[in-house]
Order: sequence, then C-alpha cells, then structure tokens
Amino acid sequence: MAQAHVVSNERTEQEYVHILFGMSDAGSLKVTLSALGKREANQVLAFNELFSIGPLSVLDTITGMQNRQLWMMERDENYSLSQHHNQENQLVHMAQTVKSIPHHKIIVIWVADNAHDQTGLRFVLHVLRDRIQPVHMVNVTELYHSAAVHGTEEVTPHFIGETNREDYLFIVDSHGQGLPLESDQRRGYESDWLRLVEENQMLRLWKDAVIISCDESALDEVILRSVIELEMEQERNQIRKGYVNAGSVFIRVFEVSQQLVDTSFIVNRMRELIKQGVLMSIGQPGELHQFSLRRASAE
Repeated sequence: MAQAHVVSNERTEQEYVHILFGMSDAGSLKVTLSALGKREANQVLAFNELFSIGPLSVLDTITGMQNRQLWMMERDENYSLSQHHNQENQLVHMAQTVKSIPHHKIIVIWVADNAHDQTGLRFVLHVLRDRIQPVHMVNVTELYHSAAVHGTEEVTPHFIGETNREDYLFIVDSHGQGLPLESDQRRGYESDWLRLVEENQMLRLWKDAVIISCDESALDEVILRSVIELEMEQERNQIRKGYVNAGSVFIRVFEVSQQLVDTSFIVNRMRELIKQGVLMSIGQPGELHQFSLRRASAE
C-alpha cells in the first residue's frame, strides 16, 4: 500500500531578523530574498528615519524620540506625512520591536559606510546592549573593499541603494547572514553611540571611517561651491548667465560630498544662505524644482 503524503500547513520558522535603516533598502532586500526563494525564513525590519541629521539625546526614551520628531517636523513638512503612512516603522515602534526580538532568532544589521547607516547601527546596538546572543552585520562597502564582491561597480558603493542588482543579488545570497560582531566591536559601537549623544550636534558626516558630529552649516561651503561651479559651466557652454536650478545644485552637493542627507536638510541650508545674503533665489524655495539660485555677488 502506498504511504499517504502528509501536507503541512505550517509556515517556515523565520530564523533571521534583518534590520535596515531605510524603507527603500528594506524593500530591495525583501524582493531579493523572494527572488532567491529565501523570503519565508527571513523577517525584514526597517527604520523610517534619517540618522545623519537631528537630535540623538536620550533617543531610547519617549521624551528623546518626541524631541527628535518635533525637530524633524519643524524642518521637513513631509516628515509627518511619511510617519503617518509608515507607523510601524516609526522610531518608537521600531525600538520596541528590536528590543523584543526573541533570543533564538539571529539579528542581522545591514549598513554601508555613511553616517546615516553607521549612526543607526550604533543606536540599535545601544538598544540591544543587554542582549547576550551574537548580533550579525553586513557591511556592503566593506564587502567591496575586501574583494568579497567581484562586482561591476567602478566606484565602491557608500550607500546600499548604489549597489547594482547583480552585485546585490550575490551579496544577499552569499553574505546575507552577515558575520557576528565580536564583543569588543559591540562595546566599541555602544561607546561611540554615547559619544554622539554627548556631542549632541544636529548633523553627522562620515569621514575616514569615523562619524563626525558637525554644526548644521558644515555643508554650506559645498552648496556655495556647487552653485559657483554650475554657474561657470553655464558660461563655458555659452548659456545665458543667470540662475542655476536648485535640483542640479542638490545633485552636485550629493556627488561631491558623498554624504547621505535628505533634500529637506539641503533646502533648509539653501534658505539660510539666502537669508544671510550669500545666495539669491528666484521662485519659491520649497521643493527643489520650484526655485533656482545664484551667488549674491554675481550681480
């Protein structure tokens, strides 16, 4: 007699919990895990925050989180809307979720070499400071530096989203479980978090493998230089001398600085430079496509 086949309706136990610091990066990981047939065994969590800007003081408390939210809302009119539509990814909910991850599950934190991911990494390890079990990490930038990824990128990606699809597929498949952090590494990251909190600056930049706490004005020089360079390019191309599009300025600032800050932060710095009389504008300094800039001295 043929044996009866028993069909199980039980779902595969999710063994790994991946933590990322952006909705887009988390979405890419989910899609890639599905393409590899590994989605069911992997849970993906995402913070909807930009850790390179804003206050960090007592961020593991409700008061600290509320202070940060107020700071962000004052400077980014889209922040509240984004938080409303992604409530489960809010800082309060995510901190609680991370802290309550069962001990038998393997935590994998995904980062690249930029101040946003690296600050987020330190915050999560601070939240997990009492967890005895190992915490794993995937550093996309380090994988390229170590030649573990023999990809097609001409430039080593400093943001997870810069990785092309073929290389990213290989990273998730071959390195997606991460490597466990040594205890001294974890303590070092936790100490670095406390340093950042104590310095309490509103901008963080990545330089020489270190997170640098900066005044909000730290990128102003790059903004001004970008405006000047774009003006000069117009002249060389015999384009009528005048204002340069703010969106083009933002792209140039991003390319030159290689720092992960959002458009609202740069727009606010542009507004400040206009207020100081360093730059002049036409249009409405709101969305990048709505206004253009020039040096005040260019008149």
